[in-house]
Amino acid sequence: MADFPPVIFHRNRRRRSRASTEYLGVRRRPWGRYAAEIRNPYTKERHWLGTFDTAEEAALAYDLSSIAFSGLARARTNFYYPFLAPPSPPPPPPPPPPSPQPEERDDCCFESGSIEDDDSMTIAAILQSFRHSSALSSSSSLLY
Repeated sequence: MADFPPVIFHRNRRRRSRASTEYLGVRRRPWGRYAAEIRNPYTKERHWLGTFDTAEEAALAYDLSSIAFSGLARARTNFYYPFLAPPSPPPPPPPPPPSPQPEERDDCCFESGSIEDDDSMTIAAILQSFRHSSALSSSSSLLY
């Protein structure tokens, strides 16, 4: 066998803080509590926000401070806040009401010369007389 030098594989280790969490501005203390701090984006000073029992509470404190420093539109936050989303366009205006249909004429209201068919005129006259006589009979029955 040939003598080959041993091959040594170096793993690329990512340097990771022992006390990190997945939230911005939050780190875990060795005894289990979570510390939150934020840097002022303008002066680069650190601002201590406190220690919290859960990572979510600390992340919320960070979010509120970030909104206070940068405003609603530019804040970097851990959670999604619906009021931070760009305003949605207003809903479209309702469609205009349908144009009124020409009212159908009642059989009793024919204008002269509007119907050329003699049979139609005869039928209209009969219906008109029938309505008139039925209205009279119903009103006369009320009198007795």
